[in-house]
Amino acid sequence: MIDVSTIAQHDAGTGIQRVVRALWQCLIQAELKDVLVVPVAATARRGYAVAHYDPDSLTFSLPARSAPLVKAASGDIFLGLDLAAHRLIRHRRQIAGWRRAGASINLVVYDLLPLQRPDWFPESTGRNFRGWIKVLMRHADRAICISEQVARDLHDMLQTAHAMSLNRIEIGVMPLSGAIEQSSPTMGMSAEEDAALAQLNGQKMVLVVGTIEPRKGHDSLIAAMEHLWQIDPAAPWLVVVGRPGWRTESLQAHMRELARRQPRFLWLDSATDEVLTAIYARASLVAVPSRGEGYGLPVAEALRHGCKVLARDLPVLRELERPGLYFFTDEAPAALAARLVEILRYPDPAPYVGAGWDDSARALLRALKLVDA
Repeated sequence: MIDVSTIAQHDAGTGIQRVVRALWQCLIQAELKDVLVVPVAATARRGYAVAHYDPDSLTFSLPARSAPLVKAASGDIFLGLDLAAHRLIRHRRQIAGWRRAGASINLVVYDLLPLQRPDWFPESTGRNFRGWIKVLMRHADRAICISEQVARDLHDMLQTAHAMSLNRIEIGVMPLSGAIEQSSPTMGMSAEEDAALAQLNGQKMVLVVGTIEPRKGHDSLIAAMEHLWQIDPAAPWLVVVGRPGWRTESLQAHMRELARRQPRFLWLDSATDEVLTAIYARASLVAVPSRGEGYGLPVAEALRHGCKVLARDLPVLRELERPGLYFFTDEAPAALAARLVEILRYPDPAPYVGAGWDDSARALLRALKLVDA
């Protein structure tokens, strides 16, 4: 039973949705003896029921209101693949009932940032995440983390919390893939986006990918680029691909104003995977100024496209270290601008194919004890 509660309601096209789409495709194609892969979803009012998947459009939809709630039994497996903390909390009694009946409860942990830095998130996110962690501690058999760093953080948190279930909860790791093309990518390109891509042809360009939220560090990169534009009329373009997020209203207003007066700044706030792939192909450098990550999907995607990457020096991003990935520690505008200029001079790395989503799926299935280690 694979939780698709959020993506079935709305596919926001961000990293977690890509993970859900990609792993779903791998799991339904896997040859698993005596295993039926079923999408399930819950809403605010109703618990988990069987959701719908359309193989033609590659999209999910919520269960019908008349759909019976899922009853699990011994041997059944629930996989919390989608990030639907508020739904899981609301229907935790159903989850607990499944576990009492002998089903195993497995939750994918993308990061612990709402606990570690609640100031980066809306209050509701922190509240829901705290509730979700309680469900994990009380009812989960297994936590599957997307990086070694998240696994360490979760282990330390459980020890600090003196959780009764510390020895019972297995903690596994499932690395992700940068293969956008294997993730049922969202398609479509507007006339404005097509014109923007034409503008970028042959231009030196820095790309940053991510929702406009406090932890993503857009503010530091934009300040560095504004410094560059002031001192060098031939400085590169800056292209931001990311949806408007939270707690960044003044930054978003500044970005809109910057887009009006600075011809070398472009913000695409609703780009599909098709548009993003086309921009990766044109990027001179991908910047990842994020202050906190669970994995760092844009790093893996950029390296796969043969792009140089300049990332903030975070332990989790060091796990992805390989030729073409460089780091910065000083976000002061002049210092970061100088580091950008330095890395732009370096040769492009060879495209790094790296792990595919089938590799991620195999790690997931190993963690679930559905295939041999």
